Amino acid sequence: MKKTTILILISFLLMTSCSFKDWKEYRQVMKTENPRKIDRYIKTTDADNYALRAEVKLEKIYFKRANDEASCFRYLAKYPEGKYMEQTKEKLEQLAYERAKESVFAVTDYIKTFPDGKYRDDKVITDAEDELKKLTEALDTVQINDILANLAATPAEPVEKNEIAIIETRFGVMKMRFLPEKAPNHCANFKRLAKTGYYDGVKFHRVIPGFMIQGGDINSRDGKRATDGMGGPGYTIDAEFNDVSHEMGIVSMARTPDPNSAGSQFFICDGSPTFLDGQYTVFGEIFEGKSIIAEIANVQRDGSDNPLEPIFMRVTIVKE
Repeated sequence: MKKTTILILISFLLMTSCSFKDWKEYRQVMKTENPRKIDRYIKTTDADNYALRAEVKLEKIYFKRANDEASCFRYLAKYPEGKYMEQTKEKLEQLAYERAKESVFAVTDYIKTFPDGKYRDDKVITDAEDELKKLTEALDTVQINDILANLAATPAEPVEKNEIAIIETRFGVMKMRFLPEKAPNHCANFKRLAKTGYYDGVKFHRVIPGFMIQGGDINSRDGKRATDGMGGPGYTIDAEFNDVSHEMGIVSMARTPDPNSAGSQFFICDGSPTFLDGQYTVFGEIFEGKSIIAEIANVQRDGSDNPLEPIFMRVTIVKE
């Protein structure tokens, strides 16, 4: 009798010990709230009951972190039939709609993703469709020459205090602060181009992850990819090299090998290409919407680094 009792007690203690060890490991992993660690734990643990509990909590973590479109898509990809699927879809549509209200170019994404969405017939969406046709249609030589003539007839004006540039894209809006104390002529030139509508509907025609995104060529509106990056406003401005370093979010002017050949094409740094310092004129800095730079830089592109799906822009000058 005593021997049997002792054996039962030893078995109970061993079971309790194993259970405590499993619980402790489970608690340690869950405290991290790190999806990768939790996912790895689920795949490797032998404690099936804790693995199931971890799976439930992992889904909840993914849902709680679904606060932007990318994270909503991540949740839906991981849990296509998940507990929070409908709530995440609603959140995703709301976010896409808010982005469409910010930028006319984002309306295309909303319509593609939600062809029968609850905002499909909203005035914001329907009005933007008509506007998009004008901004994204290919221009002929006469139309481009009209834009250049209007630009030529418009003198450059210094950037006023508190003036900023709003750069709309389908990924959202970037806000740029001018640096007139470093490059007054380049700032005035960018303002001139934006105010005459020169930048409306042009594309980011060259994107390289970790380096930069480049746009601002009127040729990118002629419907011929081969000419993208080869055009300009019909004039050039002299270099204003300065001591501002090319770091993430810095806006600088593109040029040919001639230092004094800047025109309308500009680039925004993705990463820190400081080897460009002192060779290209820095005239602005993105202070809001920096995450959009990387989104644009990482789109699919051809052998010339031209995005396969056009990334249009519109630039507006406003006061903060």
